[in-house]
Amino acid sequence: MSTVNSAQWRNTSTQFGRLAKWLHWTSAAAFIAAYVVVYYVIWFMDDESPEAWPVLNVHWMLGLLVGFLVVPRLLWRALNVQPEAPLGSPVEHALARVAHWGLYGLLILMPLTGYLGTGADTDYGLFSVTGFNETALFGWISNHYAVSWEAFEAPLDVVHHFVGKWVAWVVVGLHVLAALYHHAVRRDDTLRRMLP
Repeated sequence: MSTVNSAQWRNTSTQFGRLAKWLHWTSAAAFIAAYVVVYYVIWFMDDESPEAWPVLNVHWMLGLLVGFLVVPRLLWRALNVQPEAPLGSPVEHALARVAHWGLYGLLILMPLTGYLGTGADTDYGLFSVTGFNETALFGWISNHYAVSWEAFEAPLDVVHHFVGKWVAWVVVGLHVLAALYHHAVRRDDTLRRMLP
């Protein structure tokens, strides 16, 4: 019985295990929800108003969740067998690898630039996360490199907003289209093996 249960949690050569699926879908849901929340603020609120802060807190919380989940995702990927790639040309397999590592790059870059460029505490009621500008690490950076918070924050905001607005949608969209292509056109199990 324990072998069956551990096999269900671990990946096999034909199927992703429960933990890989949970990490994948939780990361995806948090990433998409963070976008929904921030675009709600952009389209329907004044992001400088006090009313926007609780909503932006949700965006920051979701971003931090994405960032925290990427570490166990990468560890689990390194420690587990990966299901065999579906039939395809070497070029298709190379593009799939580039796309997957691009997604992992987004899951690291967006939360990292989001947090490092946030000069406000994030309050979740039960606990809060200190804004990076108030941390000892930023104090050291500021003293060591004689940089102000404004000078430090500005390029991070540029990267975060540019990647979020112009790169992330393309990478995520291609990932979704590729999964649907494999499911509807190729009719292989690429999508099914990641479904709960």
